[in-house]
Amino acid sequence: MSTMGKADINIRPMERKDVDGVLAVVRRISPAESVLTRRKLIAYDPGGPLDLSFLAEVNNEIVGFVLARLAYVGVPVAEVGIIHTLVVDHDYQRQDIGTRLLSTLSRCCQTEGVSQVRAVVDERDVWLRKFFEKMGFHHSELIIYAKTLET
Repeated sequence: MSTMGKADINIRPMERKDVDGVLAVVRRISPAESVLTRRKLIAYDPGGPLDLSFLAEVNNEIVGFVLARLAYVGVPVAEVGIIHTLVVDHDYQRQDIGTRLLSTLSRCCQTEGVSQVRAVVDERDVWLRKFFEKMGFHHSELIIYAKTLET
C-alpha cells in the first residue's frame, strides 16, 4: 500500500484528456470488462457544462475519481448533483481520497447554488453505503425503479 501525506494528493476537475487515465483506474480495480468504456466516458462530456466530475492524482497519475453530473429531476423540477460512481485505486484506499473527492464536489455544488447531491449506490454494497453515510448522506425517500429491456 502506498503511504503519502494529504498534501501529495491533487484533486482537480476531470477533463476530456483524462479519459484514458480514468479507464486505467477502472481496469486496475476491476480487470473484468467494465460497462464504462472510452466511448461512453467521452460521450459523458467530462469538463462540459453539466459535468461535476473530479479526479485525484498522485505524482500526476490518476488514482481515483468521482463521476458526477448536474441533473434536473422530479416534480417540481429540482437541480441536483448526481453521483454516478466513486472509484479509488485499491493501493490508495483509506487515505481520505474518496472523502476529498466528495468534499470538493460538495463545495462546487454549493458555489453553483446546487443545494442537493444524490448518489446511486447498490444496496448490497455495505461498505460504500457506510462511507456515504459517514459523509453526511442519508437514505432518501426516493425509490428507484428499474426495468430490464431485451436487447
